[in-house]
Amino acid sequence: MDIQAFALLVFLFTVGIRAQFQPAQPCDREKCLPPDCRCSDDRKPPGGLATRKNSANYHGHFRDDLQKQYLDLYNELLEEVHNPNNCPAVGTLFISHNYTSYFLVETAYSKGFETADHTVTHQEPTTYWQDADYTVWKDEIFGQKEILHRFGNIPYGKITGFRAPFLMFTENMFKALHMGNFTYDLSWPAQIKFDGHGPCTPTRWTTCRLRPVPPLYKPCPKMSYPGLWEIPNVNLMNKDHSTCGSMMDACDPLGNATAWYEILVRNFHYHYDTNRAPFGMHMHPSFFSWGPAGDHMNAAKKFLKYAQDLGDVWILTASQVIAWMKDPQDVDQAKSFPPWQCPARPEPRCSSSTVNKCHYTEPKDFYMDTCTKPCPPHFPSPTDPDGK
Repeated sequence: MDIQAFALLVFLFTVGIRAQFQPAQPCDREKCLPPDCRCSDDRKPPGGLATRKNSANYHGHFRDDLQKQYLDLYNELLEEVHNPNNCPAVGTLFISHNYTSYFLVETAYSKGFETADHTVTHQEPTTYWQDADYTVWKDEIFGQKEILHRFGNIPYGKITGFRAPFLMFTENMFKALHMGNFTYDLSWPAQIKFDGHGPCTPTRWTTCRLRPVPPLYKPCPKMSYPGLWEIPNVNLMNKDHSTCGSMMDACDPLGNATAWYEILVRNFHYHYDTNRAPFGMHMHPSFFSWGPAGDHMNAAKKFLKYAQDLGDVWILTASQVIAWMKDPQDVDQAKSFPPWQCPARPEPRCSSSTVNKCHYTEPKDFYMDTCTKPCPPHFPSPTDPDGK
């Protein structure tokens, strides 16, 4: 192919991508109706549910690579709590590639955890993501989805969520998610307003913007992405109602068990006592290693037990929250809601004694555990997710 023909193909592909997206318009509540649409400034409980009949949702999100010591922490956090229908509490794992054990990805999925996409490289600096064009985002997102499927045995149709590295969302990122038929994104920090109406709830990306707007260095996307939900990453607040951060490990990292239990209960009740918008606990595994030994884990476990004892709080994955937004269930209906039932999933294809341990020295020293055999010749990358 000569260079002129190649340039023409690239141009046509670029035009094709642009032609699929239209500028977002202000949301019309008469047209934006469930289950396919929800305006971003609507903070009332979905489905016209009365607040006290509204099932309260907590969703736990764990980020980055998955290793044994991290999965052990997540299991310890959730092992003693169950939902009102007696199904075990689970969370969503936003997984990046480097250093991940795909045997553990398969193991976690078999136990009910949701597996979501967090890009292949999760590399620094943050400007890499800020400046990334559509192709870079596409390769990072689609590549990790392929890696999770090929080496973690996660069905393509179950990898429906995404979270941007460093929460560095961009227009090109949303374009890639839409083209990849993802269901939701969870990258947008949302400042909370203490006006008595409660936090914002998940919304569909068909309208102009999620309120309140992000900082100036993260301009609002300008295009419409029908079919893509945005789950707001509602920031945690301090006692004086100031924002302490969107990730738990950004708030009072040296706080003891008492301080952290109070932080979690206070922020939870801002949701529970107002519109019962889903309450998210977003954390890196490092959250459990900071502060006095064991205090952060003890505080988080005590909080989850407190929430469970209220009797109408559900500990869910992000996908289960979206299912509820599409089809809201009150406290009486929730126990029989199909998306919230205990998942029946196959066991991992191998065990810790039979797992395939792949070792690579390029691009650096990496190990990759997987039940898939044989090991790929090369360490998977954004442009070569199969490692061929």
